Amino acid sequence: MVFSRFEQFWLAEYQRQHDQADLPKQLQALDLRELDASQSTRQQLLTRAVRIAERRGTATQLNAWQRNRRLLTVVMGFTALILGMLATQAVLTQAQPLSLLFALILLLLPNLVMLLLWLLLHFNSHKPHGITAVGLQVMNWLGTKTSQQSGLSERPITLSEAWLRHVQQQRLLAPLMALASHGFWLLISLSSWFTLLLYLSFNDYQFHWATTILQHPQLVAIAELLNSVPGLLFDTQVPLPTESGGDNEFANLAGRWLASCVLVYAILPRALLVLLSLAWFAVKVRRMRLDERAPGHVAVVQALRQQQHQPQVVDPDQGQQHEGLQFNYAEQGQGQLVASLDYEANPKWGEGSAAANFGVIDSHARKRALLDELQQQPRQEVAMRIAANLTPDRSSLRFLAQLAPFTRTLRVQLVTTEGDTYLSQWQSLLDRYGVHHVTL
Repeated sequence: MVFSRFEQFWLAEYQRQHDQADLPKQLQALDLRELDASQSTRQQLLTRAVRIAERRGTATQLNAWQRNRRLLTVVMGFTALILGMLATQAVLTQAQPLSLLFALILLLLPNLVMLLLWLLLHFNSHKPHGITAVGLQVMNWLGTKTSQQSGLSERPITLSEAWLRHVQQQRLLAPLMALASHGFWLLISLSSWFTLLLYLSFNDYQFHWATTILQHPQLVAIAELLNSVPGLLFDTQVPLPTESGGDNEFANLAGRWLASCVLVYAILPRALLVLLSLAWFAVKVRRMRLDERAPGHVAVVQALRQQQHQPQVVDPDQGQQHEGLQFNYAEQGQGQLVASLDYEANPKWGEGSAAANFGVIDSHARKRALLDELQQQPRQEVAMRIAANLTPDRSSLRFLAQLAPFTRTLRVQLVTTEGDTYLSQWQSLLDRYGVHHVTL
């Protein structure tokens, strides 16, 4: 079963909630050794979430959720088309001659008001509102029914809830709400416009400029102002109030002008906003990242690292064949520094220490950075934490020897955990070179 990038992150958030609720039980759902150790930690989290979803039937639920979403989209789209047709019929069923200004207001004002409302609510997009909130409530109801039918109603979180948390964390809610709102009103505007063209093409309507309190110059100014954009884009001519309301040429001109205004002021802005929302959403999806420090993820990441750092023979020392190393220490130095070599199982290892914490040295670049820092400022003491379940390979000992010239005292802290098999080898080698060491 193939999942999109969005769906993979969605399942990862769904699984994170379950890991946070009961990690030991969740770790039994998939042996971490089945994951590809060559992948990044984030990719392993995604792969694990997908595989657990396939084994537990959550993937089937997700497919059902997507089908419900597509069905709901069709229903809402059909509703928008009906609303657009009703709006045009409400205008054209008025007593003739029809007021051009009143017809334009009825066709454009709801769209413009909802557009302004969207702009106001756009800056408060941390929770669903409008048509998105309605759609999510329906999806929650349908998801609850599906869970009950599949016997998964005891889950601590539903797929709909995981979807909402996912889009909130990845800041996808704003573009999704924009896409839903603009798409809905674009369909209303298109339906209204096509219905208007259909009725005006095959029926005879009369128009006039009706007003009670506006004066003639004001009507002319309003008409020319409204025609500024349609005239610029489509060279549309405005039917001036001075022209006869009963003339067929005036009615033809008025109908074309009315259709042009709906196209320019209702359809084109919404279409442009839909395209921008799609691009916005696509960019946000490409920038999605998993937070490995989030509750639930962090425990799995630690389990993955422990699994992938199980004792294994990597360039082991064979008796006396180990290369001769020289540990020459500095004559002076100030301050203390502590670091962890290659791997650190305890996330709170540096807390409460007065020494400067350099962090975990897990790459050549980090080793080079530490040596450069010590070269600029030699230390009185450098404490290096080493997991005793890691093999004492030549590279590690060479690095310790490289640290010696920049510190008066090099102290190795051998961190033991259950199942350690290389503690005695570490102690023997460190004793051979006279390196101070303690066992934690």
